[in-house]
Amino acid sequence: MTSRQPTRRTVLRSAAVLGLAGLGGTGRALAADSPPTSAAADGYVYGYAPVTLARTRAAGLAATGVNELARQVALATPRSTRVVAPNVDTLYCSAWLDLRDGPVVLSIPDGGDRFRVFQFLDVWTNTIANVGTRTTGQGAGRFAVVPPGWTGASPSDVTAIPVPCWDVWLIGRTLVRGPDDVAAARAVQRTYGLAALPGTTPPVGAPPRLPAPRPGNPPNPQDPADGGVTFFDELAAILAADPPPSADAPLLDRLAALGVVAGATPSTGTPANVAALTAGVAEGDALVTEAARTPLSPAGTWGTSLDLGTYGTDYLLRAATAKRALAANLPAESLYYTSRGDVNGEALTGTTTYRLTFPTPADLPPTAAGGFWSFTVYGEDMFLVDNPIDRYAIGDRTPDLTHNPDGSLDLYISATPPPTHEPNWLPAPPGPFTVMARLYSPTTPWTPPPFHPV
Repeated sequence: MTSRQPTRRTVLRSAAVLGLAGLGGTGRALAADSPPTSAAADGYVYGYAPVTLARTRAAGLAATGVNELARQVALATPRSTRVVAPNVDTLYCSAWLDLRDGPVVLSIPDGGDRFRVFQFLDVWTNTIANVGTRTTGQGAGRFAVVPPGWTGASPSDVTAIPVPCWDVWLIGRTLVRGPDDVAAARAVQRTYGLAALPGTTPPVGAPPRLPAPRPGNPPNPQDPADGGVTFFDELAAILAADPPPSADAPLLDRLAALGVVAGATPSTGTPANVAALTAGVAEGDALVTEAARTPLSPAGTWGTSLDLGTYGTDYLLRAATAKRALAANLPAESLYYTSRGDVNGEALTGTTTYRLTFPTPADLPPTAAGGFWSFTVYGEDMFLVDNPIDRYAIGDRTPDLTHNPDGSLDLYISATPPPTHEPNWLPAPPGPFTVMARLYSPTTPWTPPPFHPV
């Protein structure tokens, strides 16, 4: 029996059937002798996540420096548009680590009974490690993020986290139990610290740094294609600053034939190469956009994946996740489910009232002690949408949720409040929308109930 490499069409079909973050295992292994535009399109898919992350970094560094912890002081709102699909369950803190001068140490106090997690991502958006409630417990700790090739010793009270890259995105999430708990969560965040490991010397042989943020408005993280062929200049700078995994060599060899190599400026290449790269940006962006759409078929579909956070060579999954849920964590830490269609296969729209029913407590999202769950509504751009009661998510911490006499729970989603059910109402925009279910510290994979029009 012979096997054949999947074509772009079959790969994309597989991706779309599984939906957002449900692309694992599809791969994008195209023939090495594919036309230049196809190679460029594959290169765009490959570079989408790291370029998006680098642009997000540039936007973040406009307000703070490298190796400095920025703390969110309020829950996300519709004005929170730096990173797609923000949650409203936790306060974020964030830092952009540059390890070329040596290890950086994260210090956290005893966490009491408040959930927290600190996620470390490489420039390719893989999750390298997690520190917090599930992995290291609630006790105080110090954790040194150690760059490649560093041979120093950490103090006995410091846990080393070796990383394979020189630039790391640190994201902390601290549970907020409700609007009245924001101040307390903010106070907890102020106890987190970030500092260089004392007494260390810079590692030998570090690569060049990522480009400094440009003055004025940084490039838009939500639209990496906006600069056309200069997308590949951004990718080439990343390749120089953070050498890619060896598994990427086959694709990078194809890009090298078009002048896309570490530190180069492909936008100034030969006319033929520039034309192929320009066309590849458009074709690749269409592939990513389509792959990131949660399907309406089969009816009642929720898209999810157990492959988030460690993408390997599944570049399309990586790109689609970056477009719709940048910095999604490992499934062991949090599960994400998205839907934009009802039980009949019709697109969700705020002009209809929908009901989600959990027949028994055992049917609620399964989380470990200290974990929690929520459903969040997003507009078509995957950002929060204004509503009259400033409620953007509903979940296990929502006050005054009303259960039915038989113990079941109904949640309602619509643009206008359903009569007599407002405590269980999650507002939606008048037009199309997407819902994301989140489970923090999940115990088992789970299937959310479908949306039933009322």
